[in-house]
Amino acid sequence: MKISKRRMFLKLLRLWLWSIIKRGWYLPEISEITVDEVYDRLNSNSLPILLDLRDLVEFYGDGEYKYEKYGHIPNSKWIRLMELSSHFEDLQEFKDKEIVTICQGGGMSLVAVEIMIEADFQDVKSLKGGIKQWHKKGYPLIKTTEAELPIEEIKLGSFDEGSKKIEEIPPLDKKYRGEVHHTVDARGLSCPQPVLKSKKILKTLNVGQVLEILTTDPGSRRDIPAWARVTGQELLVSEEHGSQGFRFLVKRMK
Repeated sequence: MKISKRRMFLKLLRLWLWSIIKRGWYLPEISEITVDEVYDRLNSNSLPILLDLRDLVEFYGDGEYKYEKYGHIPNSKWIRLMELSSHFEDLQEFKDKEIVTICQGGGMSLVAVEIMIEADFQDVKSLKGGIKQWHKKGYPLIKTTEAELPIEEIKLGSFDEGSKKIEEIPPLDKKYRGEVHHTVDARGLSCPQPVLKSKKILKTLNVGQVLEILTTDPGSRRDIPAWARVTGQELLVSEEHGSQGFRFLVKRMK
């Protein structure tokens, strides 16, 4: 069973709405497991399959920002959230086993649980609070470079890209001289607000027009390009301006 990127995006959007409005009907009843429960089982034969859904730099713990430096829980396997459904065949051997999905704060892992349940995985739970809560508790985390961690130890993930750790974000583009038709000032806002505000304004633009997005949330460095990609828009510019934050130009394509 495969789930399209459009359907995946709609599920993520539903989670964002749920996190803002705090209403239970946006997500079905999904099982969660606490970091304490997982830690207690860390060195036992009852340890569930741990699926880390973050970007690879976060898994390795060698990213630029604080939340990218935590590393991963021992014995966990990596697979990027947006590619989860395309790896269901690789996950068949775990279909009847207990699986725990892991993300940064415990939100995106809820979406992963819902997707896997729809694909007939029997026992899937979300790690409550994610890696952030695990780190807060002081539980062990592994930081490893790509050279130190053999591919065989992970078994899952997009390693056909060779040495690339994450999908490249378009470089600083100072040559763009086209017209900017609207600016979204999301500085000071955290996920998911920059994406939600951008999505709302983009709908008001005509095809071919350009939206400028200004943010200070480090997570937008990943979220805005991902949002543009899964919705079929063109990311023209991705810039970082130190303490002033980030600037993106997104061209509406459809």
